[in-house]
Amino acid sequence: MLPRCRLLLSRSIKSESWLEASQVHFRRFRSSDRQRPGNSYNISKPPFPGNQHQRGGFKHGGRSNPQHVMKQKKGHILDGFSIRDASDTLLIMQKQVRKWADLPHVHRRLESFGVPRADVQPLLSTFTREVSSGLLQSPIEQKKYHVERFALTAKEMNQGLRLDQILTQLFYSWASDPERQEYLLKSASRSTLEQISYLYSTADMSYPADMYPRARSMRRKVIMHVGPTNSGKTHMALRALAAAKTGVYSGPLRLLAHEIWDRLNKGQIVPLGMDPDADSEPDTSTNMDIIEESVSRPTVRKEGKAKYARECNLRTGEEFRIVSEYAGLVSCTVEMTSFNIPVEVAVVDEIQMLADPDRGSAWTAAVLGLPAEELHLCGEEVAVPIVQALLNDTDDELFINRYERLTPLTVQDESLEGDFSRVQKGDCLVAFSRSGIFALKRKVEENTGLRCAVAYGRLPPEIRAEQAALFNNPHSGYDVMIGSDAIGMGLNLKIKRIIFDSLHKFDGNVERPLSVSQVKQIAGRAGRYGLHGEPGGFVTTLHAHDLPRLHSVIPCQPDPVVFAGVSPTLAWAENVLQALPVDSSHQTLMEVAPYVSNVRPPCRAFVPSKVEERSQFVETHAKDMKLYDRLLISGAPMNWRDPLAVEFAARLCQIYNEKIRVPILHALQAGSYIEALEDVEAMMSGGKSSAGAPSKGLVTLEGLHKSLVLYLWLSFRLPVAFYQSEEAYTLKERTEKALDWCLRNVSGRVAVRYPASFGLEIPSEAEDGVEYRRTPYTRLQDESNRELGVRYAKLLNSERRNARSQQ
Repeated sequence: MLPRCRLLLSRSIKSESWLEASQVHFRRFRSSDRQRPGNSYNISKPPFPGNQHQRGGFKHGGRSNPQHVMKQKKGHILDGFSIRDASDTLLIMQKQVRKWADLPHVHRRLESFGVPRADVQPLLSTFTREVSSGLLQSPIEQKKYHVERFALTAKEMNQGLRLDQILTQLFYSWASDPERQEYLLKSASRSTLEQISYLYSTADMSYPADMYPRARSMRRKVIMHVGPTNSGKTHMALRALAAAKTGVYSGPLRLLAHEIWDRLNKGQIVPLGMDPDADSEPDTSTNMDIIEESVSRPTVRKEGKAKYARECNLRTGEEFRIVSEYAGLVSCTVEMTSFNIPVEVAVVDEIQMLADPDRGSAWTAAVLGLPAEELHLCGEEVAVPIVQALLNDTDDELFINRYERLTPLTVQDESLEGDFSRVQKGDCLVAFSRSGIFALKRKVEENTGLRCAVAYGRLPPEIRAEQAALFNNPHSGYDVMIGSDAIGMGLNLKIKRIIFDSLHKFDGNVERPLSVSQVKQIAGRAGRYGLHGEPGGFVTTLHAHDLPRLHSVIPCQPDPVVFAGVSPTLAWAENVLQALPVDSSHQTLMEVAPYVSNVRPPCRAFVPSKVEERSQFVETHAKDMKLYDRLLISGAPMNWRDPLAVEFAARLCQIYNEKIRVPILHALQAGSYIEALEDVEAMMSGGKSSAGAPSKGLVTLEGLHKSLVLYLWLSFRLPVAFYQSEEAYTLKERTEKALDWCLRNVSGRVAVRYPASFGLEIPSEAEDGVEYRRTPYTRLQDESNRELGVRYAKLLNSERRNARSQQ
């Protein structure tokens, strides 16, 4: 009956565009028969959970205050082994294999992967004996097992988690070796060895470049633009994009994608091959790493001109802006990059992020998969070796353009020695916790009388941009910026001096020193080219004990990028699920890639962050959903540490499971979000506010904004179910205005109101200056078609539930 219902639906609805928009939704009700040989479809958004934090540029701010040290997670049991350098990895594996094989969680993991309990210990004993006896010392065996993939980075030289992974990978390679099968029959049954080999071969990810046949069908010209912050490395790439008939910009943040979209449509970027007009004025408000020409005419203009304008659409995780269905250019966040349509020019920004454990796979996919005649990669020098290694499998041409910083960066000889009265206009103080940022804000305002703007990871990007505008505007009254590492990317800030409150950051588990790359990325924001009366920027520390390390770090080269992240696709997950035991947990599926898959350097499959929290949520609230939906939920942009955000997401899942259609206000009834928003709006209208009310409202409104972004993110992936995107946009705009008010009043002072001419209000949609609509035509269908689809979806869902209850 079910296939006939699906066929009847496809014949009943004449609008093919509606079916195209709804196909993702109806995938949820497909047959769950795992024995059917894998479905061949593939989606690029999301690839695999843990890599789709889209977001539009949200980064979780670190925490460094002592109370978080008390909450440190217990380390891995294999932590603390001694190693001098990466070449000792094989020796460490040989020495630690016995301890590893005795760990209960290793036995449990192998059982979860389908190895019968009775065969686990005999196999591990044989494996341990061979490795301890020098299995990896033979060059022949090293080549057979691709031991280069087991290398440890400098940061991993005492991390048991990575050692656990590589020993498990070696075990699966060893147990799947055809030459050992007859010998291993003494330790395990043939069916067990076949199960191990089946999972190992199914999970193989040796050649990620082959996943992109359209890009492999062309020989691309890859141009890298590399250099430090403020070197102008994206300048020529953006001009080449503006000159192309078809092209795409892929960036790390929604703010950057939005800026490129806005400037291309307004004609502020002079295309390559065209000379700037004589009346050109430079734009010093850009977030892009460009050159401001002091002699020649500027090619990034303050005012747009029609002859330079290019139609460009915007696509981010929670927002589409469609200027024209026929626009040749697209500006998007990197996770939203399409690999299906060939273009003349593609620009991928911040390419060094391909090493990021959570999001890096999106950059790797862009390098390997973008079907562009010219592919421009902009970022730091440390990414060059990895890109070269990735392109060894693609037969593309590679050209490297190197840039130097345009203004000097000077480390001052003295710290502030804890004296906040020495903070000056144009300074930016950097801390790594939300509480630390507001503590610095209070102390600076008390000791100097200067008013401080703030920017940190949990703030929505729109509010971070608004706070940056306050700091940059000489008439706003905000002369100092207090920020986290969120200032290091995507914000145009006229900073003269960076002051580090600390050179350590809480990473969610332990407090660690900032890496060389992190220090240089943040420090490099000082002295933006052309933004100050005299060239150059300065950097120092708040406390004297941090200054010697700052002096030693700034001249150093950034930490090398050793691996590029790769992420499995939906098709991979479907096939692997068939190779796992029936009813395997979501966490088991997520662990196959980092623990089993053969991933050749320079690529690596990372364990998704918060894997336990994600898996527990899926098992609790999305267990009965189809695989696509489970991967979607586990990879959604959620703050897994926020109970209200998790409660909201659980409410979304509940309504989706029960009713399919999810009204936004109905879902928000689960928490106190709307009440908090209305309370702040009442205060904004002149109502009384209690002491600390803006600060308390700020925390809740940050969660509300994140929840609304989650709903919008889902609305572009399941548009039939999460259908109230316009209502969610309206709530999002209200929340941003309330957040802005809270930030301006969080210090406890009387609310400050500014004339509209100062340009300090959050811009409305009408003020963008570019006409667009938010949704593609595929979603602009009449409600009757939607209701028809929902009725059939409910019917299919009911049939599935009845079938399960009769089993």
